[in-house]
Amino acid sequence: MGMPDINKIRKISLGVQVSTLLTYITGIAALKKSRLKKDGILKHAKINTAGYLMGSLSLIYMAYSATRLIIAGKAPAAVFIHGPFGLVTLALSSLFVANRWSWKTVKNMRALVVLFLSTFSGGVYLFSVLSKREKILKDIQQ
Repeated sequence: MGMPDINKIRKISLGVQVSTLLTYITGIAALKKSRLKKDGILKHAKINTAGYLMGSLSLIYMAYSATRLIIAGKAPAAVFIHGPFGLVTLALSSLFVANRWSWKTVKNMRALVVLFLSTFSGGVYLFSVLSKREKILKDIQQ
């Protein structure tokens, strides 16, 4: 059995990250729509924890893919920016999921949202660059 098609795996990973973003948006909406602040916070926390877990799963592939590209000397420069942003985002998100309340301030949550959106945008950019590169290589081989 050969290696799975890297583009298929890349598309699945992107789909998981888009689902993660939508889950976070749903969590924010649940907080805003709740009549009781405590209920809203609990719903928000549960939904966003699910998003965190979902997004974390796709990191396994992303780390594998980035490592392969770096070792092969074919990594776009954006990998070296996206990777550290992603690690910081994951580390800070872990603090929220682990219920480290001293970190759970609105200011820190907003900073984490900006960091997540920056990392997500970088991932979408990398997806497009790598997909275009794969298509060009495939066209050349035909």
